[in-house]
Amino acid sequence: MSKDYLYRCLLLMALLFSVVAVAGCNDSGRYPLKGSVTFDGEPVEWGYVQFSPMAGTTGPTSGADVKNGTYAVATERGLFKESYRVDVKAWKRSSKKFSIDTVTGEKVEGGGVKQFLPKKYNDDSELTVEIGGGQSEFDFDLEP
Repeated sequence: MSKDYLYRCLLLMALLFSVVAVAGCNDSGRYPLKGSVTFDGEPVEWGYVQFSPMAGTTGPTSGADVKNGTYAVATERGLFKESYRVDVKAWKRSSKKFSIDTVTGEKVEGGGVKQFLPKKYNDDSELTVEIGGGQSEFDFDLEP
């Protein structure tokens, strides 16, 4: 074996080790989340899920848009192993053809939007999750 061949093998092994080490790392302590959101058995088309730390929890607040009944929070925006309150909001366009922009006062085509979920899922939410322990998927099957 030539020194050149040996050098290339060692370099390749070092490179492979580096890739494997970086790919397996999540030193941030954050957990990614994903799941589904339904209301009255139907997927929520347009909404938001927010996770807020409960009393005694030091974790961050995070959340994600709900699109076509699903949401996903990436690891870099994920949550620490703690307890969180969950607020879910969902919107539908009003049936009006036009609405008035509250900032400019102009007539806007398409109508306004209305948050239609009961307050028990957002303003007065009692929904909670425990992050950690291997679970990263949380589905919310909401009823009227």
